[in-house]
Amino acid sequence: MRRSTRLWELAWLFIKLGIIGFGGSAAHIAMMEEEVVRRRGWLSREKFIDQVGATNLIPGPNSTEMAIHIGHNRAGFPGLLVAGACFILPAALIVKACAWAYVRFGALPAWGSWRRSSASWE
Repeated sequence: MRRSTRLWELAWLFIKLGIIGFGGSAAHIAMMEEEVVRRRGWLSREKFIDQVGATNLIPGPNSTEMAIHIGHNRAGFPGLLVAGACFILPAALIVKACAWAYVRFGALPAWGSWRRSSASWE
């Protein structure tokens, strides 16, 4: 299989997991196991478990590290970059959209109005 095809497969998988993956690292890793070991057969269960063990030894977010390991196994260094970016970017964009919506539509009370209301309690 060509490397470009493998990169597109990695990109699609990790964009999907980055968008729908809620519940923290344990949930992400379980979803990765389902996709990578059971559905696609990219890794054996033993190899997957070995990589989970390796990610537990190093500090940082385990699910992101697993995405990077899987990408490296599938397509080398370019796969590492594609899988990592495609797993991280959806969550970053969702948080950015929520922050924008909060700033745009969810304003805090103005300082002056809060001060006047607290003065009425005295």
